Amino acid sequence: MRVLHASDIHCGRRFVHEHVAAALEVAGASRFDAIVISGDFSQRARVHEFERARDILDRFRAIAPTLEVPGNHDTAWWHAPFGWGDASRLHERYRAYINPVLEPVVRVPGVTMVGLNSAAGMLPQSITWYPRDWRVKGGLTGAQLDSATRALAASPAGDLRLLVVHHNVVRGRLSNRWGLKQPTAALDRIAAMSVDVVCTGHDHEERTEVVSRAGGRFVVSAANTLSSRIRGHRASALNVIEANATTVTVRAWTYNGGVFVPSATQATIPRT
Repeated sequence: MRVLHASDIHCGRRFVHEHVAAALEVAGASRFDAIVISGDFSQRARVHEFERARDILDRFRAIAPTLEVPGNHDTAWWHAPFGWGDASRLHERYRAYINPVLEPVVRVPGVTMVGLNSAAGMLPQSITWYPRDWRVKGGLTGAQLDSATRALAASPAGDLRLLVVHHNVVRGRLSNRWGLKQPTAALDRIAAMSVDVVCTGHDHEERTEVVSRAGGRFVVSAANTLSSRIRGHRASALNVIEANATTVTVRAWTYNGGVFVPSATQATIPRT
């Protein structure tokens, strides 16, 4: 099984047409069973940004089944700051232009993908005492994690099982920041799920890493941005997830000379 994982297109001021075109070239050049895009389609949740993102997403959808989740840049937090206001409007443009379902479950032969919406704007599940976190930090509720646990447990035997959230579930090496509020509790819950790979974005740092907790282990697939908002002056990157009967491997592909090429950044776990 092969899954392409891209993230953080940012169809706005920092959009880079060449990176997106090269990602579409990778998607179309060989067989992928599915494609994951883990949020931040827009830059400021504006209509014209979502219109551009929808056109790009349609091109990915023509290649393989896709699963997408919203990111914090896709979330109109100003409709419900600190929980006051109309929270139903936080993702109204995302629903209209990208996907009406914020937490999709996509099953294709051999692959189960479960999406969770970690982009809660300024609702209680994402708010901390630090103003720097406001509008940026993600959050997952117990009910969301329960739902993902059930959906993954219902996957057919032998499926490659992916959980997709926008916010990084491990601390960024360059940013030194966690993506989620209460990150260690979230990691414990995720490790206890029947999951092989957790796909994230948000931190703009390509990352492949085996995470082991008391409840189990999984591979993190953190895709770098396709935009110009890159940390540390590194190249843009996306990830390729491959699974056979015995192993699951996640490898970063970095942008070089107009194309994405496999890099040495990868992580592998045995399949159970």
